[in-house]
Amino acid sequence: MSPIIARFSLVLAATAGFTTVSLSAHAEDTTYRSADHWGRSGLTAGADLGFGTMRCSGDGGCDDFTESGSFGLHIGAMLNSRLAILADAWLMLHTEDRLTVSQGFLTAAARVWAIPHLWFQAGLGVARAEYRYDGTFAEFGDHTEWVPAFQLGVGVEVIATHSFGLDIAFRYGTGFYSDGDYRIHNLALVVGASFY
Repeated sequence: MSPIIARFSLVLAATAGFTTVSLSAHAEDTTYRSADHWGRSGLTAGADLGFGTMRCSGDGGCDDFTESGSFGLHIGAMLNSRLAILADAWLMLHTEDRLTVSQGFLTAAARVWAIPHLWFQAGLGVARAEYRYDGTFAEFGDHTEWVPAFQLGVGVEVIATHSFGLDIAFRYGTGFYSDGDYRIHNLALVVGASFY
């Protein structure tokens, strides 16, 4: 098992254990409350920050970028206490030896809370991959066109109030690039905050 997958598994297991204990401790208190008890109404906005990998597929020399940063923003509206429609922007990048490789997403997404503190997200939109070299005597780079893309996510809220949620989540996304182009698969573990 690779070190990054091992880290993902450890954090997910710890989060799942913490959430199970928290939900058990509050089970009696929440049994008689409606779904609207959890708030989440009106407009929502948030951000997430984390790390992960950008896996590359395609013909020729295509490397994976295993130490990549992740940053996301979202804004939208709660249709009810368990369903949000979001505009989501997500960027992952890797910098090494003056070379920066990135892939960004702009998607329309739906986030659904299956139970009060566990959500799933899926979105469709566009993505673009880019590389840039910043050398002492030369600077150059290139990028793809914006192409159709999708992203998926699953998150566990470790703190939840009527107007705020702090979660740990996995995110995945890729674009549908033209034949001959490399394809990058973003995979990240993030900590996010949302306001309602």
